[in-house]
Amino acid sequence: MKYGAVTLICVLSLCGLLSCGLEEFYYIDYIPQGDYTLSNAVINLPSRGYEGYTAYFENFIIFYRIYISGGTQVQTGDNLRTNSTDRSAINTALNSHYTYFSSFTDITSTAPNTSNLETTFGSRGYYVLNLENNNINNVLGSGSLGSRLEIAFPPNPGQEPTLTINNGDPHKLRRARAAPAGQSSVIFSPRPNWNLLNSSVLYNNDNITLGNTDTEAYSVDTPRYTYISMYIAAKGSGGMPPLPIFSQPTFIGIFRLADSG
Repeated sequence: MKYGAVTLICVLSLCGLLSCGLEEFYYIDYIPQGDYTLSNAVINLPSRGYEGYTAYFENFIIFYRIYISGGTQVQTGDNLRTNSTDRSAINTALNSHYTYFSSFTDITSTAPNTSNLETTFGSRGYYVLNLENNNINNVLGSGSLGSRLEIAFPPNPGQEPTLTINNGDPHKLRRARAAPAGQSSVIFSPRPNWNLLNSSVLYNNDNITLGNTDTEAYSVDTPRYTYISMYIAAKGSGGMPPLPIFSQPTFIGIFRLADSG
């Protein structure tokens, strides 16, 4: 009888904890690493069968930062995942940021806290990617689950980078619409425009303080080229009141921006 009473108390206590919602664990599975080449990346986006995508998912979010570089081109592609020398040759800040985010992209680690991922990336000057004439949250919303995502940065002068879902119509990439989360005091007024093409205006260090705050300065030698680093994560919400939920971010790639022509 004594043991039965103890058991009953334990069961009731557990039920009380569960009724308070402490059993809730909000999680969205990471996005598998894609194929990354010199000028494009292909990622197979998770479907609703992946953990958290049925209950919490809202859209995928892509973070980016532009890095000014010198007059010697650095070969992009999969080698930049491991080649810190080449990343530093582009811009030492690029290598520093890549190293910092490695603890978040490591899927074998249980340490990363992704509860406020937008602020985490914003603290390193990463902005949220936009599209021309399309709401990227809709394009990368529930309809994109299970799709093939391709991001292309053609090297030809004047040819703009694009995002394509399942070999459909390409969407031209655009710089962010606003400063990142947690950086409301930052002035963001893209020069010369919202296009992602290299130009003397974009690689001019002086223009960073005038509005190009999505761009990292370069001081080793004469600036000439610009590169972009990108990460993707799944975003959702859960709980009451709803709170944002993020997957671990996945590195997309580092690409050189084509000249504006």
